[in-house]
Amino acid sequence: MGRVAKPTGRPVIPVAVDESTDELVFFEDGRPPRSPVRVTLTEFDMGRLRAGYICLQCKEDLDNAFPDECPVCHYKMATRQAEDFATQFKGTIHVGPSTTLEDEREIMQEMRRREARERELHFGLDIVKPQIIVPTIRGVR
Repeated sequence: MGRVAKPTGRPVIPVAVDESTDELVFFEDGRPPRSPVRVTLTEFDMGRLRAGYICLQCKEDLDNAFPDECPVCHYKMATRQAEDFATQFKGTIHVGPSTTLEDEREIMQEMRRREARERELHFGLDIVKPQIIVPTIRGVR
């Protein structure tokens, strides 16, 4: 008997799932073509997938790497997963804000300043800035 694995029960939760806009999948059985689904996983889960602990087909987490087949969907992991991963993997993407932590802090400070100014105006706490009053002499323009 070959290498076997059992599901661990640990969920593999995608960070994002969306439809690919630059590809189509054509089926030999006559079904209409469709866009494939693009699944984004965490760096941890991608490492486990690459190492053969997660089935490429059904995303089941397993206790042994590269079993002969996935115990859930029967995908031939030992013979196909490494090659299929190499052809299907599209690279890494950053998920989250494009700003740095320092940028986020500056944005938060600016928001706090604006909110404080709005409260001052709303409650009439606006402090009058000193002004110079120039007296005028009657009759002189």
